[in-house]
Amino acid sequence: MNLGEKIRYFRRVKNLSQQELATGICSVPYLSKIENGVTEPSEEIQQHLAERLNIRLHTKNEKSIMQNYVDLFYSLYMRDYPTAKQKYDHLIDIPSQSVEEDILNKIFKSMYIMMTTQETSGVPEMLDEVAYIDDVIKGEKAFYYLLARSQLSFFMEEFEDSHSYALKAEKLLEEHRFHEWERGYLLYMIGLTANQLFKSIIALEYTQKALTIFEKTYFFKRCADCRIILAIVQTRIKNFEESIKQLLLAETIANSFGDEVIKGIVYHNLGSIANHKGETEKAIELFARSLQAKEGEPFIAKIMTIYALIKSYEKTNQPEKGLELLSTWMDQLKDNPIFRGYELHFLYYKDLFTHGELNEETVQFMIKDMIPYFRKRNEWIFLAEYYPILGKYFEDHQKYKQASMYYSSAMTAMRKMYDLGVTYI
Repeated sequence: MNLGEKIRYFRRVKNLSQQELATGICSVPYLSKIENGVTEPSEEIQQHLAERLNIRLHTKNEKSIMQNYVDLFYSLYMRDYPTAKQKYDHLIDIPSQSVEEDILNKIFKSMYIMMTTQETSGVPEMLDEVAYIDDVIKGEKAFYYLLARSQLSFFMEEFEDSHSYALKAEKLLEEHRFHEWERGYLLYMIGLTANQLFKSIIALEYTQKALTIFEKTYFFKRCADCRIILAIVQTRIKNFEESIKQLLLAETIANSFGDEVIKGIVYHNLGSIANHKGETEKAIELFARSLQAKEGEPFIAKIMTIYALIKSYEKTNQPEKGLELLSTWMDQLKDNPIFRGYELHFLYYKDLFTHGELNEETVQFMIKDMIPYFRKRNEWIFLAEYYPILGKYFEDHQKYKQASMYYSSAMTAMRKMYDLGVTYI
């Protein structure tokens, strides 16, 4: 990045116009030439511009600065959040005086927020601020930027984008020297996002590679994460025996370290297997244990289990328990676009629990709100679940044309699921 580009970057970051920066230092046309790399300003003008922007125009010891941020990431990777907080507080308190520092600050601050809170408040804005500086986002910085983007997209449930960013980051692994644990984490992210996209072969391949690295470095909690992904893929293809084996291995690790978070995830997935095997009461017990284990976790870590428990209450005709659960959690879904899909599910089940059966008002809600939302996002699993419900409703009301339309749509959704390798709803 040349001198002019650095000046333009910080002028934009500090929300200054060219006129505001140039006043008393140089003319606006001259500043424009500097920013565009047409002319090189004198040392005196450089100093005045740097003072007004409160920056250094020449980076000092970028390698040392980068290492400080990588150390922060390592603490996050190890889930040593107290140490991560100490490092984070120290780094964030130091004002960024160069473009390189400012970029690293925003990238790693974004990762810190997401990995410690599982939330994304302020993250899109920070990453967008550095996104356009293609000639600076290179090498190691590009790797971490793409990783942060992958994490953000994952939390936003934009799994195609998350997977794409992670694959772009993978290309940089061979071009630059990274630690083995960084390689393992990226491979895990590729496996994780592939799993969300039902790309089972890719998920198995990358997760197994990550597991091998984590086992070599004796990081057993990350091994448990990998075994959970492997179990989910095995559940998808109805290999329940292998899935349970992987989950029990993950539970052993969780018990060894007293890790309630991993236990919660294990119980959730064991509950899913019980559901697929028709053991709904057992599933309810396991989902309840999962919620209990996740008690201290953010809402985003609980939402899938809450949804699974609500569905199980509907299946076993326990509307009172379903409504009680909904009343506890509904307010946390409102006005948050990340949870919009779950909000739609919850509203549907609230109506179902309240009225005891599908009515015209709920049907219209499904047609106008639910179906368009899931169709836009190509969420075939949910469409394959809700289309037949609408088909049956219209068939029971002797509206055979509409019934036929929704049954046909259900078949299309199930074919899409089959193409993805999903064999269950």
